[in-house]
Amino acid sequence: MMDGGFRRGYEGRRRATFAALVRAVGPQGLTEELVEATVDEIVAILAVLAPMTQRVVRGLTATLESGTRFFGGSPFSSLHRDEARAALAKWDRGPLRLGTRLLRDVVVVAHYDLPSVRESVGYVPDPFIAAKKAERLERWSNDIAAHQALLVAPAPLRLVEAGAKQPRGSVRPGHQLLGAPTECDVVIVGSGAGGGVMAAELAEAGLSVMVLEEGEYHATESFTSSTTGALGSLYREGGAMSTLGRTPVGYAEGRCVGGGTVVNGGMAFRAPDRVLKGWSGVSGDRGLSDGRLDDAYARVERFLSVGPPDPGSVGRDQDLLRLGADRLGWRVVDDQRNHVHCGGCNVCTWGCPTGAKQSTLVSYLPRAMSFGATIWPGCRVDRILMKGKRAVGVQGRVLGRENTESKNTFEVRAKRVVLCAGALQTPAMLQRSGIQSPSGQLGRNLAVHPGSAVVAMFDEPVNGWRGAHQSLQVREFEDEGIVLAAVNLPPALVARALPFDGEELAKVMSGYNHMVTAGTLVEDTSTGRVRAVGATGVVPTYRLNERDAERVTRSIFLLSEALLTAGAHTVFLPFGGRGPLHDGDGLRQARAIPVKATDLALATVHLMGTARIGTDPLWAVCDPSGSVYDTVGLSVADASLFPAAVGVNPMLTIMALSTRAAGGIIDSW
Repeated sequence: MMDGGFRRGYEGRRRATFAALVRAVGPQGLTEELVEATVDEIVAILAVLAPMTQRVVRGLTATLESGTRFFGGSPFSSLHRDEARAALAKWDRGPLRLGTRLLRDVVVVAHYDLPSVRESVGYVPDPFIAAKKAERLERWSNDIAAHQALLVAPAPLRLVEAGAKQPRGSVRPGHQLLGAPTECDVVIVGSGAGGGVMAAELAEAGLSVMVLEEGEYHATESFTSSTTGALGSLYREGGAMSTLGRTPVGYAEGRCVGGGTVVNGGMAFRAPDRVLKGWSGVSGDRGLSDGRLDDAYARVERFLSVGPPDPGSVGRDQDLLRLGADRLGWRVVDDQRNHVHCGGCNVCTWGCPTGAKQSTLVSYLPRAMSFGATIWPGCRVDRILMKGKRAVGVQGRVLGRENTESKNTFEVRAKRVVLCAGALQTPAMLQRSGIQSPSGQLGRNLAVHPGSAVVAMFDEPVNGWRGAHQSLQVREFEDEGIVLAAVNLPPALVARALPFDGEELAKVMSGYNHMVTAGTLVEDTSTGRVRAVGATGVVPTYRLNERDAERVTRSIFLLSEALLTAGAHTVFLPFGGRGPLHDGDGLRQARAIPVKATDLALATVHLMGTARIGTDPLWAVCDPSGSVYDTVGLSVADASLFPAAVGVNPMLTIMALSTRAAGGIIDSW
């Protein structure tokens, strides 16, 4: 245990190392005020990362500080900028290369999210957002009011015969759960796409419903354009997690009331017919194909106000991708989005600050509360309580309290437990609770939609942050499992993605308003596995096969071709050691050089398939209604249920399956 003086000394030395890193990685001539502000931001970022990542960063900074002293006589924090850059370059060529990249990423994210730095590259979203919010309320107040009325109007999926009308629910503080066990008909773990739908449908049916959410409640008015602020408050472990394997895939999970629906881009696509037909074939679940999910989809679309973007919300980055695709003769589809008159603020992934995006935070959860459901933020469920094969409730802890762990423990007793915690947390929770699937497939078959991104530079101003996060997709290669889209990123994340630092990065970032950032989605055939580790840890492993690696590479070149055709003069690739593209000749030369899977920089926000549905308990984990095989009173209603990758944004399909599962619970009550 560190005493106060030692801790202050340690923190001071660590800040000095961070300051030297900022001077080395940042552009030349930074003021001490900017250096200190960046260090403050670094400390804030590290505080929300996974404990293991924090330990790694502490170890790296200590090794860097002592290593230069050992080999050169001076600690890293005392080196001149050129000497510090030379030390980092040496590290980057050695066995600590990945550690050097991690430190570099933390520094550039922290630096380029500072308000003064954002403004210097031309990113000034806050006045724009405020104007769009006011315009939306003035112009569309009747439509907004009509949709809010729809959300609380009775329209039961079905009713429970013995159900009773519940008093209006609310968001409740977790400490009220401490003490004697609380009882309800149904306890739902998670409040995102699956949990929000389940809560509303079961509450309206007449059941008493409690929703336990590990993350906190954040009102629409609290959402800002701050990258580091959103990563710290709305995402699990700062959104900086990765699968283990030969080619790691970075991933992010929402952790807040509303879950992933609060931080997704608002795309609301039905699963393609070919995908549903394939799922039906492998799972034996005939309810997935031939239009049998249409009613569930339509019900969800009504409550989410799904439709194309408003014309005034489409950004220039979207127009340019469409221009390139049109010139090449490629098929483009307009997005379907869950919105009530989106103004195009382009901070969807940090929480919609206008309330236009119909996340469950502003749609299904208010509906659920209007019919009596209660929402309990800051309540982490650790295990399911079982009595033989029957689930009888859950046990967990209230987070963010000073009490000892034993005093933080709560218990909820219920006739039905529904897990909606996502494709990583749901199987891990089942594993920790001793649930063993007869198929042996629990936690297996993880699909991730591996994707990558490019940054394209145009002569004309693009101002990609003015307009909806995404308004269209290139679907020309959909049958190959490839989807292309332009998705604007804030300066901090663009800077992290570019293969530069120092003056070179600053020069490229000065053209931020001339950039189009665009990405790819690949419907993977590779699979991974999820394992619970310790009391709360989750370790996902994933092995990218050669076929998928080739398709990711192909998708990047296709995306580059579209942007060059639209007029981009430079396209930065996500492949290690590859220079930027400038024209068709350069693209042809780049395509001729093999790309190794280990050279790919991959990321995803789509995690699926770890408790798949099917009619055969020796193949699936859950039956077609989401009930966990070989248990009673235990269901799953999230992306874990997918029999394989869905090939498009998964939110709407999660919600349709949750609607179907809710109907099954009501019918069996």
